[in-house]
Amino acid sequence: MDGTLSRIRECITNLQGKFLSCPSLYFNESDLQSELYALLLKHFDERKEITNVFVWGTDNPMPTSKCLSRSLHSELLLYNGRIDLAILDLDNVRFAMNSRGRFGHIQVQEGSHVFIEIKASRTNRSNISSRNVWLNLILADIEKLNQYEHPCFMLSFDFNKLLDDSSVVLLKKRARKNVEVLYARSETGDNYLRSLDLLGRRTCR
Repeated sequence: MDGTLSRIRECITNLQGKFLSCPSLYFNESDLQSELYALLLKHFDERKEITNVFVWGTDNPMPTSKCLSRSLHSELLLYNGRIDLAILDLDNVRFAMNSRGRFGHIQVQEGSHVFIEIKASRTNRSNISSRNVWLNLILADIEKLNQYEHPCFMLSFDFNKLLDDSSVVLLKKRARKNVEVLYARSETGDNYLRSLDLLGRRTCR
């Protein structure tokens, strides 16, 4: 697990660095999520068989084909909502299908899984400009991750300088020990107008 977590942290640090150096690379949360997925995929692309297979709807199930998957998945649907990115311990995942062999669901059991939630203060059409709305969105994801025992990461990307360092410390206090809260704040803010003072100086020249 230590090796898995170090690789995940390396990918997160890579993404945060790119965000801080050039926030306009990312229009929204989906851009950030897809890039982190691509970074993680370099480390978690190995195919492995899921041996815990369940066939429901019949007392005499037919033999099943080999089910291969990789540990990295996005938008994983669980009982309390979706997880943006998950690195699963495939030895502790149950693959369920119906009596016709059609996909039914994936059941995540106790194991060495890692869950990642991502929040961005920029959406497709606008920005989250309210500090309280932004804070509550992050807190909701922290509370969701707090329900799990395995390692989790809560990643927040602030385009608008909504929270200061003291507020981020308070966020971290709301998370359980297994939930690592990481906050990336663009110091330039989400303002693409050039400084009037700078424009004035250049005009005078």
